[in-house]
Amino acid sequence: MPVQLPDINPDKIDNLTECKQVLKQVLNIIEVLLKERKQFHEKITLLEKEIARLKQQPKKPQFSKQQQSFSATKLLKTKDREWHKSVRKPIEIDHHENLPEVDRCDCGSIAFETINTTIKVVQGLVIKRNNTAYHGRKKKCRSCGTIFSTQLPKDVKGLSFDSTTQTLASFLKFSCRFTHPLLYNFFTGFGMQISYGELTEMLQRNSRKLHPAYTHLKTVGVKQSSYLQSDATGTKRKQLVSGQIIHQHLHFLGNRFFSVFKITRKYNAGVLHQLVGRRGKRKVFLSDDASPNGKKLVIKRKQLDWIHEIRHYLKLWPRLKLHRQKVEYVIKQLLDFYYQSKEYKENQTKEKKIVLRNLFDTITKQITGYDALDKQLALTKRKRDRLLLFLDYPFVPIDNNQSERDLRDAVIIRNISRETKSLAGDRSIERHLSVIQTAKKQGLNVFETLHGILTEELPLSVLTVNFG
Repeated sequence: MPVQLPDINPDKIDNLTECKQVLKQVLNIIEVLLKERKQFHEKITLLEKEIARLKQQPKKPQFSKQQQSFSATKLLKTKDREWHKSVRKPIEIDHHENLPEVDRCDCGSIAFETINTTIKVVQGLVIKRNNTAYHGRKKKCRSCGTIFSTQLPKDVKGLSFDSTTQTLASFLKFSCRFTHPLLYNFFTGFGMQISYGELTEMLQRNSRKLHPAYTHLKTVGVKQSSYLQSDATGTKRKQLVSGQIIHQHLHFLGNRFFSVFKITRKYNAGVLHQLVGRRGKRKVFLSDDASPNGKKLVIKRKQLDWIHEIRHYLKLWPRLKLHRQKVEYVIKQLLDFYYQSKEYKENQTKEKKIVLRNLFDTITKQITGYDALDKQLALTKRKRDRLLLFLDYPFVPIDNNQSERDLRDAVIIRNISRETKSLAGDRSIERHLSVIQTAKKQGLNVFETLHGILTEELPLSVLTVNFG
């Protein structure tokens, strides 16, 4: 879109005020032209690379450059945070062992007096192969002819691997981020005979067993929550037959007590409606201001992510020093509001609520003279009700960092293992990650919880006991 130049006539400028207004218009036009120049430069660079590729020319060597970024990008780290030493939990003891003692002194005496006692805790694992051969037989009653057969344990009936091995495969794959080759090397390294196909079937069988737990989290977890938060990231599936890459979206729904993941082809309000469900629509909903979370998402109480809102200002990236100073000043105001809001959540009073509302209005109503910044302030002002909802519901976070942290595990698995190969693979990721992350949030032992649910030794309610 061409830049509209203002009709400026120097002869008609009569006073200093008019001169300032004209100068502001010129500076804004220069800012727009500089941004367009950068965009054109990037397009030209891409076209030159494409021409070189078509001509089969060698690529130019790439050297890393340390870009001097706009200082406002570092403002999010300007607030000093208190450092707290992590507190380690007490180590659980599985068995005790008495150390050998001296029974007789060098002088020949056998009478001793205890001065003090010592305890040294050494952590370890018992990792060894445990192949079991089950012997059985059929027998017939000599009197009536009734035939009786021995029965295999339920967890190994029709299978070649015991329940612990099956749980370990899921634990290593989705909690420790093992790839299929690493899983194969791990099990064969202990002398087990297993194939890639058996590994895949084992993981998919565990996925089917986790479906009731996944449904429990989607229903009971949402019902017991006081608020929900959501975010999404990209993922892919590669069709085995055609090799076609299908672009998908991995959704997160939950809070600091539970997690639910869902992979869909689309990312819009309709998909979020299905994910949130009827009960979830009554909860306070926290997200960014992306279009799927807009007006079409029929949830009355929405809280927007403040960190995401501040990022809009970081993206302005002005070239002129005057405009950079104005953007930095506004960002510092917003950060000050953000940290005051954090303090309000710890100690809510009516006076602080009024102060925060007035401070928000003061920030968003100011006119800076930099057009892009003024437009962004106007957009923030329009979101007032959704950005200040936490004042009425202090239990709701003011940032969506929890969602981003929960999606990080899925992103790392995606980067390591690449695309899924089937719809069953998508379902497996959803269910395993949901159960594993919820177990971590509930303070449970991940392996024991996963094993208990897969073997039906633990009730599903163990995942939704602690909701604060």
